[in-house]
Amino acid sequence: MSTEGAGNAAYIRGVPHPLPAGERVLWEGAPDANAMAKHVFHRGWVLIYFGAMLLWWIVTTESAIGSSDFFAGLGVRVGLSAIVLAIVEGLARISARTSWYAVTNRRLVLKLGMVIPMSINIPFSIVESAGIGQFKDGTGQIVLLLDKAHRLAYVALWPHCRVLQINRPQPILRGLRNATELGTLLANAVAESAADDQHTRIERASARGQSPERSGVPQPVGA
Repeated sequence: MSTEGAGNAAYIRGVPHPLPAGERVLWEGAPDANAMAKHVFHRGWVLIYFGAMLLWWIVTTESAIGSSDFFAGLGVRVGLSAIVLAIVEGLARISARTSWYAVTNRRLVLKLGMVIPMSINIPFSIVESAGIGQFKDGTGQIVLLLDKAHRLAYVALWPHCRVLQINRPQPILRGLRNATELGTLLANAVAESAADDQHTRIERASARGQSPERSGVPQPVGA
């Protein structure tokens, strides 16, 4: 929801400038920190990796189990594992705390930056397609494909972008607890905007290489 300032001007949280006349906030929110840790920084795979490495060391070590050398080696390895897991968790929480997404009736606004805060504006007119990725835990994400003439910096978007899509970065709204509802809202907003701008459209993501169809709710895509 938008906040009201002097003269009833509408603002997006964290953005000092009011919205232009006629523009209104339809939705805004932050990514979920736990979802970021699980699906962006892959906390589960990190746990599995260090667990497997620890088990392998226990099986292959020449130190007698229960000896002082064994516990010293075990302590070092557990400590290093804990440090890496703390870094993963910290990155997820900092990323979630310093990020804010907003959808207006004209554009998307991504307020990002763990080190240098910045606001990235994505008008609907440059969005070629959008897709929803849904996870088993109920959280999800929305992936955007922008037209080739409007390239955003991968470094500025990270980690809110598709992995390894460096030449044509694809912004992602990550850690959403209501991805399907937000996808529907976004599709409707783009459709309404298209009534005033014939060049604005949102396309269904092609699941089997078929030609995209105009309008409609964004369809599932990969992470």
